[in-house]
Amino acid sequence: MRDVKVVSSFIMKRIFHFLLFTCILMLSLISCAVRKVELVENSVTSLNLSKQNLKEIPEDVFSKKQLKVLKLFGNQLDSLSPRIAELENLEELYIGRNNLKFLPPEIGKLKKLKILSVQYNEITSLPYEIGDLENLEQLWLNQNKLSTLPPEIGKLKKLVRLQVEFNFLTDLPPEIGNCESLKLIFLGRNNLTALPEEMGELSQLKEIYLAGAGILVDVPESFCYLRFLEVLEVDKTTAVPQCLLVYQANRLKIIQK
Repeated sequence: MRDVKVVSSFIMKRIFHFLLFTCILMLSLISCAVRKVELVENSVTSLNLSKQNLKEIPEDVFSKKQLKVLKLFGNQLDSLSPRIAELENLEELYIGRNNLKFLPPEIGKLKKLKILSVQYNEITSLPYEIGDLENLEQLWLNQNKLSTLPPEIGKLKKLVRLQVEFNFLTDLPPEIGNCESLKLIFLGRNNLTALPEEMGELSQLKEIYLAGAGILVDVPESFCYLRFLEVLEVDKTTAVPQCLLVYQANRLKIIQK
């Protein structure tokens, strides 16, 4: 009888140790799984939250520090959280077709940003900090309520494409001539009364679209220095410098609408 009790006790201990080991192993596996999920979430580089009827950006988005592309097109955002600056690796930000009235100054902290698309909103002005986006290559501002651009726009040395069609621009800052990499400019459907002579310093400019940019807009003589200009779109009533008419026989295509 005693031997039976000893064997029974031994078996119970073995079962207990086995169950304990199993529990520890399961907890370890669960912990690893959780850590793996966290690592996967934190390593996400692209996130598409377009057309989700969002009224604000979900808090967990700001924890994704490796995020490079964020799409928030077609939501109901009426402001962009200053916490956007926490996404310091962001390279592309699409927040078009929302209800934005302005951009926060913190937008300028996105030093790696290459594409900023905020078209189809109600933005009336840009923050001066827009000029701090030192790597910005494309700026899409179509269909907003802008009446002017800040002088700091001239600090965007890597800007290649600027789209500001369908706004209320009455003038452009002379500093735009400092955007030395600018190749494409879209200014149609605005209220411009003149173009700054400094635009003749845009040595890389290839295409500029001015049809409907303003009824009093004429093309400055300084455009004669744009030796890489290939496309010039203007209204039929727009005065074009004689030099450009000469270039038309060679490389330049002038489109009158």
